[in-house]
Amino acid sequence: MKTDYLKPAELIIPLSLLAFIGTGITFINSVFNPTTRWGILAALSFFLLSYRRRDVHGVLRHPLFWVVLAYALWGLMTVAWSEVWQISLVKSLVFFWVTITMVIAGYSWVMRHDRVCAFDFLWLFTVFALPASLIGQHEELATGAFVYAGLTGNPNFLGFVLAMAGAWLMWRAYLARRQNRRIFVLYVGLLTLALYYLILSHSRSSLLIFLAMALGLFVGLGKLRKRLPYVLIFSMLCAAAYIYSPAVKGFLTQYALKSSLAVLAQEERGGLWYSREQIWEESYDLAMRGGLFGGGYGVTIGEDFHGEIGPTISSGQYGREQGNSQLAIMEQTGLTGFGFYLMLIAGIFGVYASGVHVARIEMDRVAIGLLGGAILGLLGQSVFEAWWVAPGAAESATFWMLLGALLGVTRRARLAVSQQRSSKVMRAQHGAAGQSPAGVHP
Repeated sequence: MKTDYLKPAELIIPLSLLAFIGTGITFINSVFNPTTRWGILAALSFFLLSYRRRDVHGVLRHPLFWVVLAYALWGLMTVAWSEVWQISLVKSLVFFWVTITMVIAGYSWVMRHDRVCAFDFLWLFTVFALPASLIGQHEELATGAFVYAGLTGNPNFLGFVLAMAGAWLMWRAYLARRQNRRIFVLYVGLLTLALYYLILSHSRSSLLIFLAMALGLFVGLGKLRKRLPYVLIFSMLCAAAYIYSPAVKGFLTQYALKSSLAVLAQEERGGLWYSREQIWEESYDLAMRGGLFGGGYGVTIGEDFHGEIGPTISSGQYGREQGNSQLAIMEQTGLTGFGFYLMLIAGIFGVYASGVHVARIEMDRVAIGLLGGAILGLLGQSVFEAWWVAPGAAESATFWMLLGALLGVTRRARLAVSQQRSSKVMRAQHGAAGQSPAGVHP
């Protein structure tokens, strides 16, 4: 059945996700800005509570929800000892609001649409992500490297939106591969274009997301074992090209180090993580100071605010770049909060693994594999970007909606298995009832 995605009830979920990424895209950030996104999120909350209560109850019954709730409530409790309680109060409440709403929204989208529409909450995301990459400008880093920022003004953000647009394009290419060759070629071409500009952005963490999704797609297709020899051969060829080709080696070295080789040689700098080392060292020191309870959710330990709190509660006004989500969690919510975080990650892995194991329909397995790859890729990206403690970040909103969609797909896969078992039992009962005792004729 064809769905009209321009209807308000169908548009509200994709639009709410666009509201979070739109703040970083220059040609739409006048509409989707740090203020209007909260209005759209409020409209989404009203829609879910008023018209999708069944989906709200479905998420509330899932065990993983209670882990998320415990983590959110612990962040709220840190207000009691926070160094700046106003920031901790506002940001912990925003985290709770964004997290719960986006999880329910992702779950609701999957449960009320056909299997083929599992990723279509990303369609509007993709429509604006691709044009943002086609034109724009190169930016020169302090390290001497030039990276492509498109129309986002931030190469890492451009890489993120292109990587996530790749999830929808991969899904659509998968659906079209046996039905319409021309449409399949179109989606593969768009996916290649997204990957091309992703590479130009030099966003290594976003490339990690893209690769994790591709791996998840192969896991869902059940072709990882069959393709493993080809992957190994390809890896060996790449290693040989890196060793014996100066041009390839130079390109990959510059891409990995995000700097021109001349600058590295002149300033005697190097190492894969040199651009993050100073940030991570400071974050590590403050994470150790966080102790068991932390310095307060959303707060930089030891930061002098002079009693002035910005009206937008933006980290750019009162904090610093933290560069690593895990260290930021320990700094703000302590080892206790980090424990809740580890429980949540373990629960996500459990949902993903059990979903792949239980699903009997290929489309469900592919959706679980692709969603799981996107989520795990974002978790990997969070090692280099501290979006986990920034509830208004585009990465945060996207992560929680993807998690809700994963819960929805795994639940639908389990329901399909239950229905198959019920059908087999009913057929067996009807078959037994239709047999007549020996020697007795109706």
